[in-house]
Amino acid sequence: MAARTLLVVAAIVGLGGCLFRTAEPPRFYRPASITLDAADDDDAPPAATGVAVRVKSVRSAPFLRERMVWRASGVEYGLYEQRRWFELPSRYVRRALGTALDDTPGVRLGDATAPARLDVEILAFDEVLTAHHAHVVLAVKLRNGAETRLERTFAAEVPIAGDDGTAVAQAMGRALDQVVKEVASAAARTLAAPAAGARRKK
Repeated sequence: MAARTLLVVAAIVGLGGCLFRTAEPPRFYRPASITLDAADDDDAPPAATGVAVRVKSVRSAPFLRERMVWRASGVEYGLYEQRRWFELPSRYVRRALGTALDDTPGVRLGDATAPARLDVEILAFDEVLTAHHAHVVLAVKLRNGAETRLERTFAAEVPIAGDDGTAVAQAMGRALDQVVKEVASAAARTLAAPAAGARRKK
């Protein structure tokens, strides 16, 4: 009887340990992005020439927030419990895009009065498990005044070198660098070309 009682007590103690065990604390990451590093450099002067373009809005799906996202297929997504972004992906994209505009000849980051404006939606900022790469996808609309000059989706994929959050953050930073550079270059080419109305008048 005593042995049975000891077994019951041991089982209860073991169950209590499982129920009340402290969860592993979250770990926070920042994309290892050259463009973000430049954006955080307060000594870097803003571009003085080029067409002024303002980043009007940067939106994302509700699940693209602090917790890192993994994707197993086009229909299966999940969130890591411990792996977190230090800031929202939308903030990373906004700052990186502003720096990319300043670094691209022909355009520069403008203020709230600039007629040329970019609206951005983040469609992907996730780790693709099957291919093991970081995936960043931005849907971009560029308007100049009342005219839509560009509407296009830009994407970048970068292999992830390891299995931990640091490797994901490093690859995500490189993917972010690639995609904002493509967006800024496309904006510069588009604004340098004559508008549709100007072409019709010739």
